[in-house]
Amino acid sequence: MARSCGLRVGPRRFELVVLEGSPKKSRIAAWAVGDLPRPAAEPVAEGGDPTAEASAVLQRAVKEHSIPTDNVGLAIDTGLAAFRNLKMPFADKAKIEQVLKFEVESLLPQWSIDDVVVDFHTLEATNDSSELLITAVRKADLRRILDVCGKAGVEPQEAEIEATAMVNAALASGICKVDNAQILAHVGELSTSVVIMDGAKVREMRAIHLGAFSHELPATQVAAEGDSPAAAPAEGAEPEPEAPVAATDPAEAERRLEQAIRRIRRELGRSVSAARTLHPIEAIYVCGLDVPGLVDGQVLDVPVRALDVFGPEGGQPEKGAGELVVAYGAALRQMGGGELRPSLRREELRYTGAFERLELPLAVVSLLLVTLLGVWNIFLFKDMTFVDAKLGVWRDQTKAFLIGDIKKGRAGVLKSPSEDLKRYLANLDADANRTKFEQLQHVRGLLQGEVKKLEKDLGQDTEITQPQSALTALTLVLDVLEKQGSATARPSLRKVTSVYQRARSNKADNVKVTFDVTFFADSPALATNYYEAFVRELRSRPWFVSFEERPNQALDDSKGISLIGIGVTVDVTKAPAAPQ
Repeated sequence: MARSCGLRVGPRRFELVVLEGSPKKSRIAAWAVGDLPRPAAEPVAEGGDPTAEASAVLQRAVKEHSIPTDNVGLAIDTGLAAFRNLKMPFADKAKIEQVLKFEVESLLPQWSIDDVVVDFHTLEATNDSSELLITAVRKADLRRILDVCGKAGVEPQEAEIEATAMVNAALASGICKVDNAQILAHVGELSTSVVIMDGAKVREMRAIHLGAFSHELPATQVAAEGDSPAAAPAEGAEPEPEAPVAATDPAEAERRLEQAIRRIRRELGRSVSAARTLHPIEAIYVCGLDVPGLVDGQVLDVPVRALDVFGPEGGQPEKGAGELVVAYGAALRQMGGGELRPSLRREELRYTGAFERLELPLAVVSLLLVTLLGVWNIFLFKDMTFVDAKLGVWRDQTKAFLIGDIKKGRAGVLKSPSEDLKRYLANLDADANRTKFEQLQHVRGLLQGEVKKLEKDLGQDTEITQPQSALTALTLVLDVLEKQGSATARPSLRKVTSVYQRARSNKADNVKVTFDVTFFADSPALATNYYEAFVRELRSRPWFVSFEERPNQALDDSKGISLIGIGVTVDVTKAPAAPQ
């Protein structure tokens, strides 16, 4: 049976809930609430340990109730977060993750963007735009709470704020429907989370910096926090530690409590009046610490009710079940339920404890991989041994074939081999630097070297190129001239020379054909047309390199033209081979 744990750590108290079952049907197996001797998110004087006392209390609760520490979700005080709305020109989640911090930096002037963890929830999205609700929490605040959990032996897999855990619990219980709107509120020690729901979707989140214990603070601090619910500490400034509770008479304490309740009701009234919802607000659902005179009342004609997310046999306590709503939502999310998937454990905090959760699967995979590699190595070794033995037989037979076997009276096929080849063949077994296959390759290389040496001695070296044939080049040019024959004109050669030219700098070997020619025709124009057709045909041949033109001269009787010293450069190597 699946088990998960939800843990809320606030400034003064903690609540934890252990669920078992499935996301659709779960039951509370264990729960615990308690006071923290020192606020988890409160800094202490230099040299002190801000987490030791709180983690000791939490550790005792974990051991007492046998909490499953391998699947824990953490919810932190919403008062530590700042909320902003942001519009993006795209809706792809991967792109939003890439540019989110750059876009949000200007919206959080009180903090350095490198000192905060930024999360987002998509309110509305289309194909080309999206509207986001941004949540920013200082890394130092989150780190202090994680240290409390870590020293208590609990490593949360994920962290979120109270507001998102409360929403997941409300959605799972079916309170939020598509045809109505609600306001969800969680009253904490020093802050109250407020979420406006419309059509079972989140529309707005905010934190009221007033809670059930605000009346214990100095009156000036309560007034300052109540008048500016969205206030945040200046950039780089550390929150001042709370002053110790002064000993006051019961009447003064009651007066301060009534004042704090009025301020909370007033802020809830502001949320009701400022809410922009498509459906009328059905009710205000409140959970968390019990505040006298808040539940079962009205705020601006909107009824205030207790947020009951547990079933009739959900395992919740008879009294004080409202305190467990946030922890229940965090546990439900860890079990795979809940529609909101916030992630405050991103960047350097995101992978805290991830390796520990993967240790066993990685160990099993590594063991299987090592076993596979070992078996594969055994097969490869056997194949190598078999092939090496066969190559040894081949090598010995090759040696006997080349230089013979004196003991058996068998001569080799090599006649007068070089000393290097004979010496190597005679000492094959002494060549420990090469495998048997490499030895055979080396013998082949020595034989090929002997063959090339003999070819050079006999003048059959293929690396020596013969000069191009001047006669072949002349034949190629005259063949074009002969096939260019016409009924209206005819050529007459006066002088022809064909000269081989060696390669120079960037020019390859070639042959230059030079000739004097007369083209006879009824008119110089016809003779010129014949000459130009001959040049075009030359240029179309693959062996043509260049053509040197010369001015033509009309004959005295105007029966043709005469050209002296025209040249054609030919690359004979590119001429097609003659048929055998």
